[in-house]
This record gives sequence, structure tokens and C-alpha cells, in this order.
Amino acid sequence: MDEYPLSEKQIESYQHDGYIQLHDVLTAEELRRIRAAVDEVTEANIQRRQAEAGGLRDYDRVFLQMVNLWRVHDTIREYVFSPKLAGIARRLARTPRVRLWHDHALVKLPGDSKPSPWHQDLPYWPMNESGSLSCWMALDDVSVQNGCMQFIPGSHLWGSLPPINLSNPQDIFQYVPDKEKVEPKVMAMSAGSCTFHNGLTFHYASSNQTDRPRRAMITIYMPEGITYREQRHIVTDGLGLKPGELIARDLFPVLSEG
Repeated sequence: MDEYPLSEKQIESYQHDGYIQLHDVLTAEELRRIRAAVDEVTEANIQRRQAEAGGLRDYDRVFLQMVNLWRVHDTIREYVFSPKLAGIARRLARTPRVRLWHDHALVKLPGDSKPSPWHQDLPYWPMNESGSLSCWMALDDVSVQNGCMQFIPGSHLWGSLPPINLSNPQDIFQYVPDKEKVEPKVMAMSAGSCTFHNGLTFHYASSNQTDRPRRAMITIYMPEGITYREQRHIVTDGLGLKPGELIARDLFPVLSEG
């Protein structure tokens, strides 16, 4: 994959706002391959959850989430290890290298769909430092009707706030001064385009009101020097990480340096 053109003005915009939208990042063939892979693992996961639990949970109606697919699917591994995407993350974060935190596919199913409430990501991650960032790749054309991303510019500067329950959410804006001045920016975009956002940036996605799934592939990158904060998380549970230890084992490979 060729390097994606990224200007200094765009990097400054990301640093200022805490997010950026980038158009036509994937080629038609790259998009076709990752769509097919996500469809494959989605169908397998729906069947498994129906067999194990008799149906989907309330959380699944916010979004169907599948984590660290790079470890079980070759096409998704190729996508997650993309130097084009990791290079964007490294340049946006202004860091000499980025590591993988984890990937996850997020699918908003049609029908009984719920919004993804306003939240930050970092409070859910066992990290002492801020600066990690997510690439949210649209695998379908996205709009308010099917659950595109929305951001609050500059909210990454408000600090880390308490995490909220995503399936039974509280109002995160109760922690925000001058919340009447908050104006969300809606990120409608075509498939193969994406956003990158800081782990502290407030974001939201509406429910899927269409008759088709809304598919997205998320890759989360850690800048150089992120250390472990003792906290339960599906990715680090059982690894035996010590508080303050650099998150740098084989599960968190370097994806770009320069």
C-alpha cells in the first residue's frame, strides 16, 4: 500500500480538534477484501452468540463488537498491519513509532438498533498515558441514518472523565462546563473513507435506522511509551502485566516507525 498523502495542515487540525476525516483512503480492491472478511467473521459470531446465549445481548444492539480479529483471520491481519494506515496514525500522533493496541469490527445491525452514546475511549483502556488514537474505517457509506461518527472538537483537551455504561448510558456532559456551547460535527462519508480520533475525544454514533448492517473496521494505535495501568480489559487480562510496564509484548507489535 502506498503512503497516504497527509499535509502538515491536516496534522495540525487533528492535534487541535482531536479528530480528522480522511477521504478515499482505501482502494476499491482493499475495500472489497476487508468487507468480505468482516462479513465472514460477523456471520460466524452471530451464529455463535445465538447458539450460546439464545440471541443477542442489549450491548450487541448498540454494536456487535469483535476484538483482535487480526489473530484469527489472514485478510484482517493484512489490513490491520497496513503501513498506509499505521503511517497516518504515526504522523497524526507526532510519534517516532506506533504499536497496535487492538482491532475490532463494529457492526450496527438493522432493526432493533441503539445509539452508541457519547463517550471517550481512554477511560476503558488500561493506559497511564493519553495519545492513543483510533482509525474508524467506513465499510459502508455512512450518514446519521445508519450511524456515522460524530465528534466534539477540542474535547480531547478536557481530560479523562469517568467511563459510562454503553448499554445503559449516563449523560457524560454532566462533567463538561459550558455544555450549552458544545456543537457536534457529523462525519457522513463514503465507504473506504475514515476518521482518526484521539482516545479522549468525545464521540457518538446514532442508531442504524436502515434495513442494512452498518459495518466499520477500527484499528487502535498506541504512540511510543504507553505504559500499563492496572485495570480489567479483554486484551490485557491474563497477560501478567505489571503497573507501569511498557505495553510492548508480541500482542502489541510496532506497525510503523520513521
